Amino acid sequence: MRGDHDPFADAAADIGFVCSPALLYLRSLPRPTVQLIGAAPVFQDERHDGESPVYYSDVVVRSDDSAQSFEELENRVWGYNDTCSLSGYFAALQQLRNTGCTSNYFRERRCTGSHVQSLRALLTGEIDAAAIDSTTLTLSRKEDPAITERLRVIASWGPFPVQPMVARADLDATLHQRITAAMLRLDCSGASAIGLCSFGLERFVPITAGAYSAEERELRALGQLHD
Repeated sequence: MRGDHDPFADAAADIGFVCSPALLYLRSLPRPTVQLIGAAPVFQDERHDGESPVYYSDVVVRSDDSAQSFEELENRVWGYNDTCSLSGYFAALQQLRNTGCTSNYFRERRCTGSHVQSLRALLTGEIDAAAIDSTTLTLSRKEDPAITERLRVIASWGPFPVQPMVARADLDATLHQRITAAMLRLDCSGASAIGLCSFGLERFVPITAGAYSAEERELRALGQLHD
């Protein structure tokens, strides 16, 4: 977002996965630096049909916390992973705006650096609540049973369009098409994809820029995009 280094602008990066606010911001520049790759990952989640490239923002507190909803977190310490994150940062701002609250709703907002660090900060009591990417939360629960026992979800926002795969805006069109086709052919039952599938990935499916239209409107309402 504003002020952050853009590796696509100076050709330091050709392709990458980014949060959707970063895609929308970089595309809103007078000279856009990225383009959407038309293949998006579908992750395992019982809340959707197994075909949609979406994810959720799960608001998490410690199990012994009295809060039962996001509305009960006023004057608490809120953790977030970074200011480019839809699930960890902007989803909460959108919720506050839509309910008529302000960014001063929390006593303190603390940047943790990642969703995993937010979970750790919750477990150690450094923060009271955080919004966690549902894919990260699912994987963390599998790796550490203590998370399931000591933390609980009090709200879920979404579904949101999944984190997009992007390419440098001036990347060769033929190469762009080859990358898209290769991702759409990915078979999670195959040995070559086993590393990705261990993270809950099921497949890649086609996606267009229209999938991010609703989020674009939200970010414009928050004044985060160039006009």
